[in-house]
Amino acid sequence: MGTSKTPTAYEPIGPEELERLQTIFETARYIACMSRHDPAAERLAAMAIRFYQLGIRDDDALIHTIVKTNRALRPIQA
Repeated sequence: MGTSKTPTAYEPIGPEELERLQTIFETARYIACMSRHDPAAERLAAMAIRFYQLGIRDDDALIHTIVKTNRALRPIQA
């Protein structure tokens, strides 16, 4: 039985992966025109981690998924 090198939701995220997720979060936050101090920024960070754990490893796909999901979840402004 071989071991998988792909992290799963049950494996800890390593320092290199965390650094990569930080860059992905910052890019998604910039695209979403969101301040680092905006309470919703925490949700973006959580999405970055969760989607990564679910298996989205391509940076562009991960950023796109985060931004698209954030837009779908934010309230409609009048």
